[in-house]
Amino acid sequence: MIHLTLGRMELDWGKNSGFQDHSALFRPSDLTEIPYYYAASDDNDPGNAHLPLIRKSETFSYRLITEKKEGYAAPVSVVARRLLLLGYTDDYCRQEFEALREIGYANHDFDFDELKAILAEADFSQAAIADGLGSTDLPAFLRDVVLPARGDDFEQRLRLAGSHDGDVDGLSAYSLIRILAANPTARNLAVTWQFADVANGGWAPREHFTAPVRQRSRFLIVTEGSTDVQIIRHALALLTPDLADFFDFVDMRENYPFPGTGNLYNFVRGLISIRIQNNIVVIFDNDAEGVFNWERSTKLNRLENMRIVRLPDREEFRAFRTAGPTGEHLADINGKAAAIECYLDVGPTPVVRWTSYDHRRDCYQGHIVAKEELTKAFLAQTSILPSYDYSGLEAILAMLLQECASISEAEAFEVLAAELPRE
Repeated sequence: MIHLTLGRMELDWGKNSGFQDHSALFRPSDLTEIPYYYAASDDNDPGNAHLPLIRKSETFSYRLITEKKEGYAAPVSVVARRLLLLGYTDDYCRQEFEALREIGYANHDFDFDELKAILAEADFSQAAIADGLGSTDLPAFLRDVVLPARGDDFEQRLRLAGSHDGDVDGLSAYSLIRILAANPTARNLAVTWQFADVANGGWAPREHFTAPVRQRSRFLIVTEGSTDVQIIRHALALLTPDLADFFDFVDMRENYPFPGTGNLYNFVRGLISIRIQNNIVVIFDNDAEGVFNWERSTKLNRLENMRIVRLPDREEFRAFRTAGPTGEHLADINGKAAAIECYLDVGPTPVVRWTSYDHRRDCYQGHIVAKEELTKAFLAQTSILPSYDYSGLEAILAMLLQECASISEAEAFEVLAAELPRE
């Protein structure tokens, strides 16, 4: 058997070679020793008397054997963020629920917002793994723990009959995890994947469970130059280490795979022409040259698995100290001089120097003074510094993650539509 669990609640299970691959939910560092639970073969054996007795009903009980074996474990909060990159957005969770409810998979009469509120407010502390407690499932946990605590008639509306494999109370396991990330009593619960018995039994090679994120779920980030690559890669590793393994990078100044001028606009045209299958996010700088090529690129017939963006505008850039032939002035550098170094901690007195006039956009191009020193200071960081201002980098990462989630969401909707029964 192979199980995906939330605390002691079973979310998904498989047997032998029939199971869903959940490896993308976990980071390589999440591989650890986790508890596996088995029922003793003979309740009446005196040798088992020391084992916890789990009473499921008046007529059914068993002795619980606990063993530690290899598996994955990560908190709900981390798994939920990874699920966002797999397409499990709020909109997807809602539409999945409505689709499953329409075909009779929900074993209750709550609507999505009502069920979401119940799950967000419920006390899930009793769902944590504990010695002497057997496994349970979400409908039973709602029936026995959550709904009685509400003191109203909700329990009567929970119909436990008619549940389906892979269905957790009208929600898939992944949508449930996404919703519970907002619950303070659930967000630190361990999501575990107990794969050892299947791997040790030879039903799947162990490498299947420890492989990197599959290519179809990864994102190729394409930028204008090596500095952008270095900064974004380091920002992901420093600020969102739970997501960094989803990303690959192309350096436009090194290893350029297309002939020609080598600029990012031509690279985008080349990717579109060969209909590349990778998930792609192309990021232009927020300066005059970058915005010009971003505007040209957005007019191309881009692929569904591609997003073309520029670094985001920032309010802090609207009155930035600049220097030019006419002296120093406060100016808006959004779209004119906001290359990626401006999104670092630039200190109390940053200056952008105007360098050349861009007649195509009728504005000057500029760059921040001492950009090499700013870059080196950031790339040298091995941990988050309390005194460092990461807000600019956080704005870039928020944009990047949103674009990646939109690519995966579209694919998730296609998969959902294909899996639903046809009339």
